[in-house]
Amino acid sequence: MPGSQKHKVTADLKRNRLTITIPATATQNVAQKIFTDIRFCVVDLKPGFNIVTDYSHCVFAHLSAIPTMRQIMDYIVSKQPGNIIRVMGKRVLIAKQLIHYADKFQSYTPVYVHTFEEAEEYLAANANRKGLRFKLHGYPILCTIDQRTGDGVLIDVSVSGFAAQELTIPVSTENEISLIIPMNHGHGLSSSFVSKARVVRVKDNMFAAQFHDLDEDQIAVLFKWLAYEVGKE
Repeated sequence: MPGSQKHKVTADLKRNRLTITIPATATQNVAQKIFTDIRFCVVDLKPGFNIVTDYSHCVFAHLSAIPTMRQIMDYIVSKQPGNIIRVMGKRVLIAKQLIHYADKFQSYTPVYVHTFEEAEEYLAANANRKGLRFKLHGYPILCTIDQRTGDGVLIDVSVSGFAAQELTIPVSTENEISLIIPMNHGHGLSSSFVSKARVVRVKDNMFAAQFHDLDEDQIAVLFKWLAYEVGKE
């Protein structure tokens, strides 16, 4: 029976994957136990680990669980995850609750599927995808193209690239671009993220660009900032 389903968190070291099962009712107590288990399991996983969370048994999430769910999100981001997949089954209510909740905050963008089989297919098809994508809700950036610098706002960003809009200088596909993201996220941390990228898509007032390969230091700077942004109230 669905009501007898218990929470479960497991780490698959061979596939570098964290699997989480959410029970029928997600209370604050359950969320806290899941958080404890996640911290225990993630220690053995490498950065870029994938996460598959099974919500197919979950009928309702208590409001009291939201602060802990937010802590889980913040913690996961700090550990540099790869893909995050949510298996929703046919539960419509919990999906709407989660999407409505996530849209209120600076947040990562999970992939929603109906079954574990779909989750496996997605991970197989995106084996080379480098990282999780984050929504930033209009965060300001500076872009330089052909020695001209303009302002814009982020739509989303990952370690692979970014999408932005409202750039105040012309942009075309194949442009080489220098990106600066100003960061104000605590004493002793980097004040900006700087990278080169190539524009791969332009549509209306939006464009997407792919980073030239980021080094470990750049990735660390980016994730520290993203963890801060996701953790902000």
